Amino acid sequence: MRRRVAATVAAGALVAGALVAGVVLDVQGQVRLHQSQGQVLSTRSLGQRTDGLVAATNGSTRRIDAQRATLQTRLTAVSAELATVDGLVAAAHSGVARGAVEVEAVHTCAGGVDRSVSALAAGQQKAAVADLSAVSSVCESLLAAEAGGPVYPFDFADPDVIVVKGGYEAYGTNSAAGNIQIMTSTDLVHWKKAGNALPSLPSWARPGSTWAPAVVHLGRSYLLYYTAAAASTGTQCLSVGTARRAQGPFTDDSRAPLECQPALGGSIDPSPYLDSSGKTYLVWKSNGGQGEPATIWGQALDARGTALVGTRPTALLEASQSWEGSVVEAPSMIASAGGILLFYSANNWDSADYAIGVARCRGPLGPCVKPLDRPLLASQPNLEGPGGESVFTDAQGQLQMAFHAWLPGAVGYPHNRFLFIRPLTVTAATVVVG
Repeated sequence: MRRRVAATVAAGALVAGALVAGVVLDVQGQVRLHQSQGQVLSTRSLGQRTDGLVAATNGSTRRIDAQRATLQTRLTAVSAELATVDGLVAAAHSGVARGAVEVEAVHTCAGGVDRSVSALAAGQQKAAVADLSAVSSVCESLLAAEAGGPVYPFDFADPDVIVVKGGYEAYGTNSAAGNIQIMTSTDLVHWKKAGNALPSLPSWARPGSTWAPAVVHLGRSYLLYYTAAAASTGTQCLSVGTARRAQGPFTDDSRAPLECQPALGGSIDPSPYLDSSGKTYLVWKSNGGQGEPATIWGQALDARGTALVGTRPTALLEASQSWEGSVVEAPSMIASAGGILLFYSANNWDSADYAIGVARCRGPLGPCVKPLDRPLLASQPNLEGPGGESVFTDAQGQLQMAFHAWLPGAVGYPHNRFLFIRPLTVTAATVVVG
């Protein structure tokens, strides 16, 4: 199972508590990106001020039996992350202090996050998102400056990027911003939070378990495909919301999921593919388990894109190589010369072994073959465990791959998964990620 809840969004005190936890994880992402004594001490001070909020939230959850266990798990993860600050401070003592300009940037970044935490504690989610957006450019300046590094300084897992008039929209797994994060950019380098793309869930879905979004523009509507857990069973299922604008808000009034495959361990990671004739398909992953392998599936959608056509999906891909670790997931299709490329992630999602592969398919429903005996993109010196990819064509006609990855030495929760965007070069014989 690939990616799980970054924050729980519910009513009252529980909303503030879960959202605070989400933002605290982003704060800790900043700690890992800075190495000077002034930077770490600033973030440590923020962690100390946040401890009180975490403790208060923990007390509140004890009075809400229905969701106590879930939030307690998140708070435990936050406490573990805060405990790493002492080690970072000690490391900074042996390092070389940087200039006053960078230290000032750290204070500005940390101050904005601090204000966001306070707003969330007061139940002011829009203000909290605005506070993060206001300092995102300063926080970005503290990221690694080398080409190919992360392009956004806060958690943004399972990214999907589309081109819109005037720039780009990116959608990501639930975090402090809400059920589905959304950001905007004019250049794929500088990003601003735009809030929550999916403010409300359908009645059958459980709050706090929404991830892996993917969006397509079909006719006069934008369709947002995403994963959600069924409230009655906990099974992971697929659903779709619609909107007139790329930023939404998307609405999903469905009375039942689009697909669940409970006998195959549940369904996750939906991704639409629109062919040259205007016909739409959906590809996704079944989790596997109980003797069933993790599998990537494909099936045609109706003209509105809100229902699957036919009675059975087609199996497209299973794990068959040692590097995949018995897992294939996160499919993303694009047309290429002579067929279709199917990109996918494989191995354990919260490990440095997670990586991105590619297959060539004759059509959107296969058959598909793997041209490589190794990953297309694996861990590198400046990132670990890349995955959750989506492939798109930018405004200049260049293929790009958006994906998330951990920073080196900070793999797995409670660490952040950062957004990376790199050019993709495809020929009849090769596929190369820049």
